[in-house]
Amino acid sequence: MKVETLGELLAWSGAIHAQLEERLSTGASRSKDGPAKWFIEYAAEHEGKMARQLKGLDDSTDSKALGTWLYDWLDHPPQAPERITGGATDDLSFDAVTRAVFEVHNQVMSLFRQLLPRADIPEAKELIQRVVDLEEGHTRQMAQQMNRIRDM
Repeated sequence: MKVETLGELLAWSGAIHAQLEERLSTGASRSKDGPAKWFIEYAAEHEGKMARQLKGLDDSTDSKALGTWLYDWLDHPPQAPERITGGATDDLSFDAVTRAVFEVHNQVMSLFRQLLPRADIPEAKELIQRVVDLEEGHTRQMAQQMNRIRDM
């Protein structure tokens, strides 16, 4: 997936969450550990919701922001979604899955946070901030659920 514009980066982020949902859904059916299985199912549902919300952002965002070129903003092109989510369900233990899910979210948030001060038009800055806020909110909700499951 080639990422040259902010709109393509938004699609890249959505693809990461959609692939993570797919991997987690598949992993949930293979998991034997109750708490891990519960978190995997919850995280898969959350990743699907995140992918849909990012698609909604893409559909409702000003074309100026989506068409913003990222050549000068990115130090290097982002990795392909399948490389980022590739090992998310290799180990289906509770700790491994939670670590993998949060690593994916942290990579995406880190990239968008890196771009925030570089945005030169208000529409682009607003879009980037909305993605960061969305990622942070979902990550926080998953962390709370992870802690609840761990406490059981």
